[in-house]
Amino acid sequence: MQYLLRKQIILLVILLSTVFAIQAQTIDVNRPYQDEKPITLGLNIGISSGYMNFERGTAFIHPTAGQTNWISPVFNNALIMGLSGTLRLNSHFLLRVNPNILISGTKDIFNFTEFPNTTDKYKMNVASTIVNLPIALKLESDRYNFFKQPEFMRHYVFVGMKYDYDFSSSKEGKGVSLNGILQTKSYPNLLNAADFGYEAGLGISFYFPYATISPEIKFSYGLRDMRNPNAAPTILLNSLDKMTSNFVYFTIHVEGESFFLKN
Repeated sequence: MQYLLRKQIILLVILLSTVFAIQAQTIDVNRPYQDEKPITLGLNIGISSGYMNFERGTAFIHPTAGQTNWISPVFNNALIMGLSGTLRLNSHFLLRVNPNILISGTKDIFNFTEFPNTTDKYKMNVASTIVNLPIALKLESDRYNFFKQPEFMRHYVFVGMKYDYDFSSSKEGKGVSLNGILQTKSYPNLLNAADFGYEAGLGISFYFPYATISPEIKFSYGLRDMRNPNAAPTILLNSLDKMTSNFVYFTIHVEGESFFLKN
């Protein structure tokens, strides 16, 4: 009896081993037809860190009364939420449109002093809600294995252009004292609402059964001078030759099924 039971146990172990071996050899590739879809839709969420870049002029070294005698940028974080649409051009190149909204509320953009009073320091803050409209050319690798999962991931790089618009109801800057004694100063229409520039970044895509998840990092550089020439008083930023906005984004993209081609 024990001999028969031992044979059954051995037979069961062999059978289970065979099943697991066959299953291991036939692991399904997640979303195998993803690369055949002409258009893929998705959404993204992330964070950004932005700052103003200054090109200082000769007036900064030799300021007149009311001009900034010292100025330094401040880094600001914002929440990013957006949508994406990707058009496949061929097996490796794609065109992606990725409108986003950056929500940061009131943010500090720089610290400064005014000549000839260089003792009292201020921080400049403005309300900000930015709509970011980028378009990028994306180059991606072939899919490759990750541990025992076949064709599970790929990496990619991209370059493109962007247009930003700040929909804040007020473009008024507030010069808030860092000394804690002086009253707040008001600077109406300090910055331009619109900006444009170029972007570049890289990321990795992971292909799960029902979605593709892609963490990526992106660097964004503004080209337009953000100083509003109609601001009053403009003397505050006249000691600068140019002021541009720069951003670093960390974003997670999620792409699902396309309406144009089903698996």
